[in-house]
Amino acid sequence: MDEQERREPQPKDTAGQSFVKTIRPAGCVLFIVLAVLVGLICLTSGRDPVSGYQAPEDTAYYAANPEALVQELEESIFPALPEYDMTAAVNESGTVTVWIDDDHFVAGRAAVLRYFDESLFVFERS
Repeated sequence: MDEQERREPQPKDTAGQSFVKTIRPAGCVLFIVLAVLVGLICLTSGRDPVSGYQAPEDTAYYAANPEALVQELEESIFPALPEYDMTAAVNESGTVTVWIDDDHFVAGRAAVLRYFDESLFVFERS
């Protein structure tokens, strides 16, 4: 037997192993840094529906005074988002029902929940 026949065949690298060998350690570090940055941007970005708005009262206040929450929505939130065609009223259970145009339901719901706790509301499509 020759020496070539006695050698065992070398296993081929997988695609991942080949990629890491190609980009070297500096490339791996760059790749990880970019992945972290993309993750941070995706998790922290988002449009503020009503620029500069902050709820004047906390959740406990609005839970005890749902009429005040309806008034705040009608005076501050709904006029700033006319394209969502939203209305609100206090229901029998003491929470606020918000009706949102079917075409903008998801965006309108997200806009309201950006400023107020979900436990205060029941959302319905109109």
